[in-house]
Amino acid sequence: MKPLAWLLILTGVYAMILVSITVFNWLGPDRFWLGALNLYLPQVMWAVPGVVLVLLMYRVDRCGVWLPLLCVLWVFGPVMGYNWSLQLASAEAAGSTIRVMTWNIKYGRHDLAPLLEEIERCRPDVVFFQDAVDAMKGPLADYFRKWQVRGSGQYLIASRYPLSQAEVHELPGPRMKKESFLRCRMQIGSQQVSLYNVHLKTPRSSLNAFRKAARGPRGIPEAIRRFDNNVGARLVQARSIAGLLADETGPVILAGDLNAPGASLVCRTLRDAGLQDAFAEHGRGYGYTYGHFLLKHRLPWLRTSWMRIDHIMASAGFRGQRCWVGTGEASDHRPVVAEYVLITK
Repeated sequence: MKPLAWLLILTGVYAMILVSITVFNWLGPDRFWLGALNLYLPQVMWAVPGVVLVLLMYRVDRCGVWLPLLCVLWVFGPVMGYNWSLQLASAEAAGSTIRVMTWNIKYGRHDLAPLLEEIERCRPDVVFFQDAVDAMKGPLADYFRKWQVRGSGQYLIASRYPLSQAEVHELPGPRMKKESFLRCRMQIGSQQVSLYNVHLKTPRSSLNAFRKAARGPRGIPEAIRRFDNNVGARLVQARSIAGLLADETGPVILAGDLNAPGASLVCRTLRDAGLQDAFAEHGRGYGYTYGHFLLKHRLPWLRTSWMRIDHIMASAGFRGQRCWVGTGEASDHRPVVAEYVLITK
């Protein structure tokens, strides 16, 4: 068989793999353990075979280069989750403008100066912090001394607007590792906004199980079982929150570390409950928030995120204006910032 024929066959196989990934993401990759696992891997890796095919095709038949090149562009676009919002900010929207920030700050594990600089640069009106145990015993306490602050455990909500007493709601999970989220109300003019500060179950241990299983094939079935259970637990937590959202009568902002990319069933469950993802609707680019710290010891120069697992979502009572992601200097996670107009009734 001629080299061109082999290259066309390989390009066809490559294209089918990309189509399968796209279909998985459209159907809900959490339904299949392989599709769910792929969500937590750097999607740019799927461009590598395409680049190799482009170079080989260029040498064999330059006219055929466009075939693998289209596949590479598909990776950098839909597969990697590139977002180009066509919804422009509405200047005529009547209501109060509010800037929201969510951030898993891993408080106490990193230098606090970049943390304060990022907050000052973004100038939010309300902040949702996760992994913020004892955060109000340090420099943040001074920064937020004139703000309304509510917190419990790892959660902290700071607002320029009045806040009601915080409520801690337990999430489904093992008795020994009970997880929860924080809810309170924020008063903006005559309207009350419900705030949900959420940190869903981490996939870290189940992903590490695959790393250990790679040393021997006997561990793979157990790793798949653990990963399936982990994905299922996070989905149950999202459904539990969706049930509470159904009882809300006013506008809602839900923000936090969902440990789930936008294509996941977790995010779809919350969208089906009436929330809209700020970055998906009004952001531009990839909006990745996690991954830049994972290789800092081996490759300190490579500080690139590859997952968008931190989200800001709001109900129909808000009109989104824009959304962006902050720097990765102060935490394992990048902050997400969104601007909304609270529609006047």
